[in-house]
Amino acid sequence: MRWSPKTYNYMIIKEGGFALLLEYQIYELSQVELVKKIKEILNFPVDHPKAIPDGIIDRFVKWHEKNL
Repeated sequence: MRWSPKTYNYMIIKEGGFALLLEYQIYELSQVELVKKIKEILNFPVDHPKAIPDGIIDRFVKWHEKNL
């Protein structure tokens, strides 16, 4: 997620879940025009990557393996 209150993250983690905060709000690759408008008009940090970056995947995999 792009942002959430610390209390929400605490609740998620307390229940055994995983809260991952991202620098950018990620949109589907097909949403190129929407992402352009959001960047230009609202100046929000958004992206539409072809794939989730390895570092983000690695963080989730480490958490998952630790909690199996």
